[in-house]
Amino acid sequence: MNLKDIQLYPIELSLSRIKKAWGGWPGKVGEIWSLSCYPYESLALNGILAGSTLRDIVGEFQQRLLGKTIELDPREPFPFLLKFISSKKNLSIQVHPDDAYTLEHGLNMVGTDKIFYILSAGPDARIFSGFRDKISKKTVLESINKNTIRGLMNAVIVKPDEVYTVPAGRIHSIGKGISLFEIRRHSTLTFIPSAKKDGEISNGIESYQLNEALNVLDLSSISPKPISRVAISAHNNRIEWLCLTTNFMLRKLYIRNTLEITLNGNRFLVYTGLKGRGYLRWGLSDIYILIQPGQSILIPAIPEDLLFKSEDGLEILETSVPDLAGDSIEQMIGMGIQPERIARLGGEDYSKILRGCITQ
Repeated sequence: MNLKDIQLYPIELSLSRIKKAWGGWPGKVGEIWSLSCYPYESLALNGILAGSTLRDIVGEFQQRLLGKTIELDPREPFPFLLKFISSKKNLSIQVHPDDAYTLEHGLNMVGTDKIFYILSAGPDARIFSGFRDKISKKTVLESINKNTIRGLMNAVIVKPDEVYTVPAGRIHSIGKGISLFEIRRHSTLTFIPSAKKDGEISNGIESYQLNEALNVLDLSSISPKPISRVAISAHNNRIEWLCLTTNFMLRKLYIRNTLEITLNGNRFLVYTGLKGRGYLRWGLSDIYILIQPGQSILIPAIPEDLLFKSEDGLEILETSVPDLAGDSIEQMIGMGIQPERIARLGGEDYSKILRGCITQ
């Protein structure tokens, strides 16, 4: 069959469960990669493309799949990477570079920013994010050598259902007793502020050390706060906008019976099951897809109707790449959401950018 003749459809993606010494799930599973192209390849599980890797599918159908207005950096195989994380110990302190740094230094991956959506958190569970006070490289270096750098960072007590942004350049770490959903640019480029001299490569994840970390660190003071969300009711269901940044838009769907969504086909979407059971129907076709916790479904950029059906109460995350200069903000305003509430979806890191998009 000629690949050009294939009609794209919602694609179920395989999971990769990764054991870690700090893993908080049974069997020391610490990460579940729900959508990725490397180092753990997602495979299509249904339809004519079953068995194909996500990387190959994007390579063959990029514009038809992702949307004509999305341009991938040659170094990224997909616009984002999705994974679940559960920690029973504090994770390493790390920082990610931005695109400008990776281009200047000829690195083979894009820069990275993140969103953390907290799923569960033990008593006084914390994420560590940014410095409490403006700091110098000299002080950072001294604290690294003394192993006291965590004490200079904000230790933010988190609660389930909160969302935090982690821009490139921000020092951060996930504390013990937390399970979360992470959205990030499709890059595993990570700089570890460590006194060790040599970098390490583990499972294809590149890890550099002190000099690189110092070069990209944001040394300013911040005070991280959870994003203020926006919710609307849809019959007995609820749609919540959890976060909006330059690279990601995250919504949560609470489906108690049925929910129909009409797609304009401009850009792809990814739905990831959180709780409950149900299914997704693709337009008027006979394509029905079971929605299960942890599994992601890639929706191609095709104008179509989606019908969600819940069996026992269904909670789903919707991840997408916003078109801030196009219809992403216009659609929200058209639904009666006030511009200032839209801007607050970016938190302190992105609200100024969103206000600029709204007033253009």
